[in-house]
Amino acid sequence: MMRQNDAKRSCSKVVLRKRQTADSGSAFSYKSGNSPLHRCPAWIKILVLPLVSIVFINLPPIFAAALFLAQIVIAFCLRFTVREQLSDLRAVLYYAAMLLFVKCITLAFSGLLETAVMLLKLLCVMQTASLVFKTSTSLQLREGLEKIELAIRKLFRASPAVPVAGVIALFVCFIPQVSKNWQQVKRAWKARGGKNSIRMYMVLLPVLFSVGMKQAYTTARAISIRKR
Repeated sequence: MMRQNDAKRSCSKVVLRKRQTADSGSAFSYKSGNSPLHRCPAWIKILVLPLVSIVFINLPPIFAAALFLAQIVIAFCLRFTVREQLSDLRAVLYYAAMLLFVKCITLAFSGLLETAVMLLKLLCVMQTASLVFKTSTSLQLREGLEKIELAIRKLFRASPAVPVAGVIALFVCFIPQVSKNWQQVKRAWKARGGKNSIRMYMVLLPVLFSVGMKQAYTTARAISIRKR
């Protein structure tokens, strides 16, 4: 009996490890840990981290560079791999490559410094969002938003007629889910011998849209049943 329990535990650990490895390529996916940032209440991270980013971004560019460097150091201290960090910053990196490509074609190098500063600030914002998402589960984010909404309603004595926090939480938590779905359909495509090409996007984007709509419908049904 003890051997069966040990076998079940080891099997569950292997499955969990494989699941975490599979999700490591998806953007803004939660990564389990026991760091002070993981244990910090979600509502504090939602309020403090963006506020710190706004303050540093509005200071001279050297402060934004220092903030981004500090965020990278914190990410490595939290054992976030380079691949996991790049998956969250991929959108800004693609945008930066597109801007540089356009500037090289048009030979418009006059505002290159301003563009670099803007991209650095975008990287800071994305890295802040990454730290919040990777150290907070979807449930923690929802509860954190609900606490913030409840405090605001108590402050202004507003009636809880519309659950704003719940709607925001659904939207926020759907972002990493879309990335996770894309990674799954992409891995399925490559497992069947598919290659990165225009045809891949033409085939997979409708599948991604269909899967997302089904998940959204299932979530909406679950919420409506829960309210009854």
